[in-house]
Amino acid sequence: MKKLLFGFALLASLSMTAQYYSITYVSVASENIEEFERKETTYWAKVKKAAIDKGEQNLWLLARKVGTAGNNDVNYAFVNGYPSLEAMLSTSWNPETLGFNVQDAMSPYTVYEIHNYKVLDQIPGQGGKYSVWNYARPKNMKGFVSENQNLWKPMMEETIKSGESGLTNWGIGAKIYPMGQDESTVMTWDGYKTLVDAMKALDVSDFTPPSKSKMNDYDPDGFRLRVIWEQVMAVEQ
Repeated sequence: MKKLLFGFALLASLSMTAQYYSITYVSVASENIEEFERKETTYWAKVKKAAIDKGEQNLWLLARKVGTAGNNDVNYAFVNGYPSLEAMLSTSWNPETLGFNVQDAMSPYTVYEIHNYKVLDQIPGQGGKYSVWNYARPKNMKGFVSENQNLWKPMMEETIKSGESGLTNWGIGAKIYPMGQDESTVMTWDGYKTLVDAMKALDVSDFTPPSKSKMNDYDPDGFRLRVIWEQVMAVEQ
């Protein structure tokens, strides 16, 4: 059964069937935030649910950025999950098919960028509301991905099982488009139960990487950007 959800860990639902996902970064003026969230959760969540019911996609998420991270005016993001690359590039939606007036459904936002990714690996999980998105451009992409899968993923699984850090899920995706010298090429995500848990994860003052880690060689400059997002609403399979 398809569900409209509030409060599940951001991106956790990608672990079900999505193999590709897009992130649409948008800017919403402060005076339009109430109208924006109302229209997205009232109109567009139902439009996306209809697309999910038809198998055109399998996830839609609306997320609110915590704070003002990044050198832009982006304060919200849409995450759409798809079962294939073809589905990601061909999905269409129309509020009129559900009896909505197009003018009434128009949502006040400006698109900043749209990024397309392929899911490489993940640990499913639910129960959180916040997620840290970590953007990187490693010098050795193959080594970076391999270490995440073979070293960091097992460590994350043990951390989730312990329940001590509030970590609920984890994943890694490779960017397909856009590409360029100034673009990140991969992102990882970590879901957390609370904002405090997410903030603590960013405090690396006393963090010691695993002894077998070669991340200083694979990605010597570290993450290019780390941003916390709060889930507003999700629609999933």
